[in-house]
Amino acid sequence: MRLSGSETILAVDDDPIMLELVAGVLNPLGYKVLLANCGEQALEIAASHQDKIDLLLTDVLLPGIKGQELARQIITTCPEVNVLFMSGYLCPSMAHSHNEKGVEAFLQKPFTPSAMLQKMRKLLD
Repeated sequence: MRLSGSETILAVDDDPIMLELVAGVLNPLGYKVLLANCGEQALEIAASHQDKIDLLLTDVLLPGIKGQELARQIITTCPEVNVLFMSGYLCPSMAHSHNEKGVEAFLQKPFTPSAMLQKMRKLLD
């Protein structure tokens, strides 16, 4: 399975270390990575970004706007976006119970870079 890509990923997490790790894995593989530390900042980035956002990689539990609501709002304005939830507090079955249009995958934290890339490629390919 190909793990590199040229897609634009909007990564949202209130943990700066997690954002650094995501960017550190994705940037060298050719992805364009947009980083936000909360849902509000992610909405601002999505609204001002000129090009297509291919994937929203978001934590479920964020300060302010939670991951599910963030996904719902971004899908409204960017219906082609794929969504990959991540969380250290929810089990995958709980995440699936919150699925909305476009929300198709879940990553349990902690996860390996390989696991993240494989889930992303499944959604993007």
